[in-house]
Amino acid sequence: MPAAFGTSLAYIQDVKTAYSIFGTRIAPVFDTARDILLVESRGQDIRGEDLHKLGGRNAAEDIAWMVSQGVERLVCGALSRPLQAMVNAAGIKTDAFVAGEARQVIQASLDGTLRGSAFTMPGCCGRRRMRQGCGAGRGRGHGRGSGRVF
Repeated sequence: MPAAFGTSLAYIQDVKTAYSIFGTRIAPVFDTARDILLVESRGQDIRGEDLHKLGGRNAAEDIAWMVSQGVERLVCGALSRPLQAMVNAAGIKTDAFVAGEARQVIQASLDGTLRGSAFTMPGCCGRRRMRQGCGAGRGRGHGRGSGRVF
């Protein structure tokens, strides 16, 4: 049905997101993860799910498979910089350093609350903060001290 004059139509497209999982949780390290839960959603509604075992031969093949499936976004735990660069170069956005029960993470991803501290990996303040020092020089255990005994 056409929209009334003065209103805007929000065209909501299907989105495919890959969640790196281990059991019922987000896998702690994507580089060694073997299971991907593909979730196709439209807005906040899940339209389909598919559990897939990654081939494990090499990262390039796994990324090529995600591209062939139309994955637009990867939600995962820790992710090495080289692998993140490969995923991003393939046109897939990454939400890394995420932790928690997969179902809760999926719901938070759909409703826009994923970036909260409830889903941040323990002990991790995210790459953006890490590049800025993440507590370095602020008395948070970084560095070896002055070298004086007393």
